[in-house]
Amino acid sequence: MATMPLPTSPKNGSERRRFPRFNMALDVAVAPLAAGQTHPAPDAPRERTVSVNLSLGGLCLYSATRYPVGALLACSVTLPGRTAPADIIGTVAWFQKVDRESHSYKLGLEFTQISPKDAAAIQSLCEHPPAADVSSSKRLLLVDDDEELRQALQLRFESSGFQVITAADGLEALHKGRTEHPNLIILDLMLPNLNGYEVCRLLKFDQKFHHIPIILFTARSRQEDQAMGESVGADAYVTKPFDGKALIAKAEALMAEKRP
Repeated sequence: MATMPLPTSPKNGSERRRFPRFNMALDVAVAPLAAGQTHPAPDAPRERTVSVNLSLGGLCLYSATRYPVGALLACSVTLPGRTAPADIIGTVAWFQKVDRESHSYKLGLEFTQISPKDAAAIQSLCEHPPAADVSSSKRLLLVDDDEELRQALQLRFESSGFQVITAADGLEALHKGRTEHPNLIILDLMLPNLNGYEVCRLLKFDQKFHHIPIILFTARSRQEDQAMGESVGADAYVTKPFDGKALIAKAEALMAEKRP
């Protein structure tokens, strides 16, 4: 679930200049904090999302909300091998819009409050990521033009025993869907060259490949978008931000349904 450190960027927050980052798709529950608060109110809504990368000083995650720079967020981060989440307070250092047609953002958070125990757990995770046996019967084609998210999801699925092939645009996805014999395809909608609907339609309406389950994966949540997904033969439709465990469970269930 971790890679070699990513290159630092001077345009990002100061934690990104001090610490190496590791691609990790971890489940995160996020709630805003008012000035002076150290815990969200019991009835405060929590957004369930996923991280893109993690460091000892902060994390990057997806959010449906554009929080302003300087906003305080309470984050409960699910760490592998631990029953209790790591409860962290972070300050928004930067944000980036990642989908032109919906309110979906990447947020860069700098840790402002973290217990020594949780800090040690994060350090251990970065240094010793969990591994899993890879199964040839769980061959996934993962398609997204967001390189960081693609790498983070690849590592998340690999840690659950999937063999992962990746593609960054629609034409590459169509080619690999026809030649790499995946057991499942997770397909972003907003792709260069061919969009996800077209890729899904071309595979699902071809008798050689219509049996491959396809999950459409996007920040677009309008009913008409989901109806379009059904019309081109998609087996499931998952919106960003998403629950990583639920996405893997959906992938497992779809593959089980297709097994003879």
